[in-house]
Amino acid sequence: MKMSIKKTHATITITVMMVIALFGNQIYMNLRPSDPILPGWEEYDHAKFEARLAAGEPMLVEVYAPWCPTCLKQHEAFEELEDAGKAPNVRAIRVDFDRDIAFRNKYNLNYTGTLMVFKDGEYIAEGAGLVSVEKINDFVSFYFPDA
Repeated sequence: MKMSIKKTHATITITVMMVIALFGNQIYMNLRPSDPILPGWEEYDHAKFEARLAAGEPMLVEVYAPWCPTCLKQHEAFEELEDAGKAPNVRAIRVDFDRDIAFRNKYNLNYTGTLMVFKDGEYIAEGAGLVSVEKINDFVSFYFPDA
């Protein structure tokens, strides 16, 4: 009987360790809180966004989710830019992938970690997977050369 309990305990321990090894990062990403919004950024608000769009205001939009590894890397890159005093000088808005479904549907977005450019009242471009300071800088500089 004691041998059977020890085998069961060992089996459970090994199983738990395997689950953590295989899925630990996914579990963490799904349980971690949202990254704090960066200085100068704002959370998406439909009415404000539409008013700015109608006024032709240039905007950089990030489609974000706390469980997204790409979003985490993008956030870290934007933090580096902020710390270096090189944050984009353009209206920056963070859209919550899970909450702002109407926005996603309007722009046919199926992925997180997407940066979008709006100028002169139009949706101009998007970039996905931009996770380094250099790639983000290149993207922003291309569409907002004065930013």
